[in-house]
Amino acid sequence: MTSTRRTFVRRVAAGGLAVATLGTAGVQGVRFVTGGEERSTTDEAKALVAGSLLALASDVPGASVEAHGSLTVRNLVVDGARDPDVLALADPTLFEGLATNVTLFATNALVLAYNPDSAYADALDSDWARTLERDDVRLGRTDPKADPLGYRTVLALQLAEAAGLAAPTLLDDSHVFPETALVRALEAGKLDAAFVYTNMAVEHDLPFVDLPSAIDFSDPTEADRYATASLALPNRTVHGAPIRYGVTAMTDAGSAWVESLTTDTTRLRDHGFTVPGAYPVDQPVE
Repeated sequence: MTSTRRTFVRRVAAGGLAVATLGTAGVQGVRFVTGGEERSTTDEAKALVAGSLLALASDVPGASVEAHGSLTVRNLVVDGARDPDVLALADPTLFEGLATNVTLFATNALVLAYNPDSAYADALDSDWARTLERDDVRLGRTDPKADPLGYRTVLALQLAEAAGLAAPTLLDDSHVFPETALVRALEAGKLDAAFVYTNMAVEHDLPFVDLPSAIDFSDPTEADRYATASLALPNRTVHGAPIRYGVTAMTDAGSAWVESLTTDTTRLRDHGFTVPGAYPVDQPVE
C-alpha cells in the first residue's frame, strides 16, 4: 500500500493526534560538509545528529545542527574530530563508549520510497520486490559502513530473502548515497526508488510502500526474527533489531535542547516518527 505525507498525516490524525503542516524553520543557513550537512543558528549548543534527524533537529531551537550517518557521527566523536554538546543517533548501541545513559525518544520503520514520476511508480506500488528485480530500475540506498539505514537495508533484504519475499540480488546494482543526499537524488529523478525511513519520505512528501512488519524493523514483537539477520562491518557485527532513536547531552549546554527534542511528541509525529506511549525513556547504554 502506497503512502505519502498526506495519507500519513490522515492516518495519524485518525488516531486523535494533533498534526500540523511542516514549516521551513531551521532550513536557512544550510552548508554542506563532507558526507553530511550542517544547519547553523546563533545559539551556542552544538548538536551532532543522525542524517535522518536533520529536518527534525533543525526545527528544535537552541542549537546548531550537523548531520551525518550515525556510524560516521560516532567515528567523528571517537576520533576527536567533533566535540558536540548533544549526540543523537539512529541506533542506541552506537553510544557504547561515548555515554553511560541514553534517552530513547522515537522509533521508525524502513520503507521503500519512490519518485512519483518514475516510469515504474505504479509497478513499485503493486509489487515492489518483483519490480526491483528489473535491470533498468534505479534503486538507491545508503552505505552500511556509514549509517544504520544502510545496514538495516541489507538486513531487511536478508529477512525478505529468508521469507521468500525478495530475491537475494536486489541490491547488487543499487546506487549508494550519503544519508543526507539520498532523498534529494530520488526527488531529482536520479533514482526510481530508495530504501529510507518513514520520516524521510513524510518530510519530503514522497510516496512510499510500507514493507511487511517482519522486515521493516518497526515491530518490537518481531525482535527475535529481526535478530536472525546479521552483517559484519569494520570493528563490529550488527544484528537486526527494532529501530530506536537515542540522544544524550554530552555537556550541560545541551541539556535544554535534549529536553525540547524529546518531549515535544507532536513535533516528532509531524515529522513522521513514531513515539511509543512510554517514551521518552532513559536507559543505560547497551
